[in-house]
Amino acid sequence: MPKLKKKTQEKRVKPELGSGFRDYGSGDAILRQRLLEKIRKTFEDFGFDPMETPAVERTEVLLGGEKESGKIIFNVRGSKEKKSDLSLRFDLTVPLARFLAINPEIPKPFKRYQIGNVWRGESPQAGRYREFLQADLDIAGASSTDADAEIIAVIWKTFKNLGLSKFIIKINNRKVLNGLPQYAGFPEKKLPELLRLVDKKEKIGEEALKKELKKVFKEKVAAKIWEIIAISGDTKTRLIKARETLRGNAAAEEGINELIEIARNLNTAGVLPENWEIDYSVARGLGYYTGSVFETYLTDAKEFGSVASGGRYDFLTVPFTGQKLPTVGGSIGVDRLYAVFEKLNLLKKKQTSVKVLILNLLPELKKEYLELAQVMRAANINTSFYLGDDRAFQAQLAYAVKKEIPYVVILGENESKRSTVTVKNLVTREQKEIPKEKIVEYFKR
Repeated sequence: MPKLKKKTQEKRVKPELGSGFRDYGSGDAILRQRLLEKIRKTFEDFGFDPMETPAVERTEVLLGGEKESGKIIFNVRGSKEKKSDLSLRFDLTVPLARFLAINPEIPKPFKRYQIGNVWRGESPQAGRYREFLQADLDIAGASSTDADAEIIAVIWKTFKNLGLSKFIIKINNRKVLNGLPQYAGFPEKKLPELLRLVDKKEKIGEEALKKELKKVFKEKVAAKIWEIIAISGDTKTRLIKARETLRGNAAAEEGINELIEIARNLNTAGVLPENWEIDYSVARGLGYYTGSVFETYLTDAKEFGSVASGGRYDFLTVPFTGQKLPTVGGSIGVDRLYAVFEKLNLLKKKQTSVKVLILNLLPELKKEYLELAQVMRAANINTSFYLGDDRAFQAQLAYAVKKEIPYVVILGENESKRSTVTVKNLVTREQKEIPKEKIVEYFKR
């Protein structure tokens, strides 16, 4: 008898995620959506309107927004294109600049928010991914520090609405740091290097930063720099001490005066003093900031870094129009914030948003099942009809328990004859037979 050839086994693909990306199952996605609803509601409470831009922008546009961004962007190429001039957006700010340049007729001030995914080819870290969700809000066409204070107030209110209390918004002004070359006595061209060093303070700590400063600057210069960025005390003390120390330094004095106005507005707006402070070491790494800057840290999860940041950038549209447009904005890193919520166990996950499952027990009653589901959905009760192959009562009940659906509706032959349904509460294990026409009233109650 001839030997049968073994069927060649098909090569299987390993089902794993790319580095720096993550899935969100139903439990995670439901909670994430709740966070987004609260964020969106808070933004709209302050008069910000939604807008959307494409995930893909022209590479030249993205590079025009930040010169160093070419190192981190993901290029996109169509199937018939040999060379790509398109890339995935790495933030929501450059697309805003492009949008404003194309639409100069938009009434100013323009208050917008945008929630969307962005992509960066950076090394993944705790709570930091290559694809992540940002919630941005901006005020374009407003030069007053009232706008700066409002952005910070919105961030504060958003965190409070999310149920957070242990967080601190650290606020500075880049003009204060711009005055350091004159005050400490070092060349202007070394300022970007100083900003990069100072921006690492929260990550590396004060002692490590002192050592770094002494490596780059002369000891006397480093001491004078540290004298400013280490100013401590309450808000009033920090402002007075900086103003006295930097008196006669035009750039720094302008920045301090703006901080005084912002502090006054935050107090008037009822932003709790325990949730914000003036911190002259806040630099923000991005080069386009021109005035106020801020970073937000959760005090119980500082290892995740800043979860919300922003500031003023008045040269937003210059690469596209050649003209300044005073703009201030803030951004919440939703995925990083969610990672913090997970670490601190601040969220109880739900496996489903379904409130009621209608069991599918008898084929001849399918019409009644579907009509019942329609009635309940019309009353805004999240209702699912069991679509599995197993018609056994216990199997469908087990499905509901596993999915953590709180109620099942049982409509069998006896109930059909009596025009009733049996409602079983899977949390308390209680069940009750009620007239079919009163089912909406039962769940609304």
